[in-house]
Amino acid sequence: MSKALKDILNNDKKFNDLAKSAFDSVDTDRSGQIDAEELEKVMKMMANDMSYDPPSTDEILEVFNNLDTDNSGKIDFLEFKTLIKDVLEVMIESADY
Repeated sequence: MSKALKDILNNDKKFNDLAKSAFDSVDTDRSGQIDAEELEKVMKMMANDMSYDPPSTDEILEVFNNLDTDNSGKIDFLEFKTLIKDVLEVMIESADY
């Protein structure tokens, strides 16, 4: 699994396709941007899928604020790609242990 994830990170097209698919699934209102409520849903779902405790409201807001680099109050696709990259890197690290 680690090899496949590394392949995605190292291939711009594969990474962009994965990130776009993830973005579209999180952007439930199809606005082209992700708000804090949409991010909360995906973070809780991911935590559940990875057998982690659900994130607190403060943790969600911290992630949201870190991703919202232009301070627009929304996360656009380019900002969201940072989250996907971070998640893939954590998954690779976990798989390598």
